[in-house]
Formats: sequence, structure tokens, C-alpha cells
Amino acid sequence: MHITCPNCSTKFSLPDEMFKDGAQARCTVCDEVFPLIQTSDEDVAVELQKEISLSDQAEAKETSAPEESYDALIGDEGTFGLGDKPKKKKSGNGCLIFFLILLLLGGAAAGAWYLAPELVRSFLPKEEVAKEAPVSAVNDVSRISLKNISQYYITNEKIGQIFVIEGDAENRFGVPKELIKVEATLYDANNAAIASKKQLAGSSVSLFQLQVLAVEELADALNNKVEILTNNTNVMPARSVHFMVVFYDPPKGVAEFGVKVIEAQNPPVQ
Repeated sequence: MHITCPNCSTKFSLPDEMFKDGAQARCTVCDEVFPLIQTSDEDVAVELQKEISLSDQAEAKETSAPEESYDALIGDEGTFGLGDKPKKKKSGNGCLIFFLILLLLGGAAAGAWYLAPELVRSFLPKEEVAKEAPVSAVNDVSRISLKNISQYYITNEKIGQIFVIEGDAENRFGVPKELIKVEATLYDANNAAIASKKQLAGSSVSLFQLQVLAVEELADALNNKVEILTNNTNVMPARSVHFMVVFYDPPKGVAEFGVKVIEAQNPPVQ
């Protein structure tokens, strides 16, 4: 027997034994629940459906319930499900977009790590940074590189002729360093050391100060603790700190000079 959904007019074909008192059906198209046994007028309409010509049936939308197992059509509310709900086609667009987003985020993170590793480390917890950073010896100076070194004589109006060596000490470790100290040595023509002086990097004076300041004033300026602590603490990898060594009474016969790093400490663990 045919039954018609009163809400969306979809037609279904069910066995006669399903038409019992109190039996209800749920339309799988619009989810409308309605009684299988309808009023007398509706019964007449149901009987008339049997006389519908094949051409009329072709125009009507009809779904047949599967005959092999009508018991499986019973819903949670004791109603019969008519036909199968139309299945939505699965689309792979969502997975593709999600994959592209992950790819972009991964590329951005890799680029940030390559171009600005210190910026990335600033967002990491201190424990993670400590685990990641390679540990160096307390006074390991093997990867402190000296560059831009120059030497010159200059006449000071109070001292006389002085000898100046200056340059930059670059931290090539993978961890910060501080209190980098250099030692400058003067040699004669026989390559014998004739004068030597140690100096903490981080402080310097201008050319004018080299010309007019007394020995004590130059010494105070080159050992200025505030300037040294500002420039020569927590020197990050690939960063440099400037140094200046002044010989106030250089010996005669200076033929060569040499500079080497003798100390580079690790910052205290916070």
C-alpha cells in the first residue's frame, strides 16, 4: 500500500501488514512523523493511489522500503523509517585546507628560527632554552674571534706619545658570554715580548680624549665599570664587544704587536 507524507508529499510503498492501529511513520526526507492509518478521507486517498497510472507514478517522487528486513526500520520512538536519507557527499577540501594551514605554520616557524633564533628563544620557557643551549666551559675562549683590529701612535699633550690597539671581540659560541678580556703584547724585531697589558672589553675613549686626558683619567675611562657592565655582559651569539688597550709609555723598538682573548665567562644562571 502507498502512503504519502503530509508535510513534503513524498510517497512511500509499504506492506499492508504494517498498517496497524497506532503505527506511525517518520519521513526520511523531512523527518515528519505521521500516523500510518489516516482518517476516512485519507483512506480513500490511499485507495485511489492504487489506481494511479504508471505515467502519474513516474511524475511522483516515490521511495520503496526495503523488503528484506522491515524490523530494522523501527526507530527509537517506535516509528518506522521510510526509505534512506540522502547521503551527503564527502569533500576533501576541508582536509586540504587544514594541511595547507599546517604547512604554512611550519614554514613560518622554520623561517623564524633560521632568521631570528634569538627572537624564538625569547618566547621559550627558560628551562627549554637551558636544555637547548650547548654548555661551554666557564673560561672557554676558543670561539671568541677578534676582528677590525687596528694600532696607531698618538701624541697626548700631557703624557707624550702613546700606543693604542683597538678592535672587536665577536662571540661565536651558541650561548651568551660576558666579561671578555683581552691581552695585548708588543714585540721587538727579534719577536721578543717587551710589553704586555690586559684589558676588559666594553669601554673606549674618543680620539680627542686620547689627546688631552692624563694617565689617571684615561685609566678611569677605560675601566669604567658602568660602561663595561653595559656592553660586556650577556653578549649574545654573533654579537661583538669593542675593546681598547692603551700603552702610556710604549718601549722603543716596537716592531710587532699581538692581541689574544684570555677570558670569557658564562653569564650566571637565572
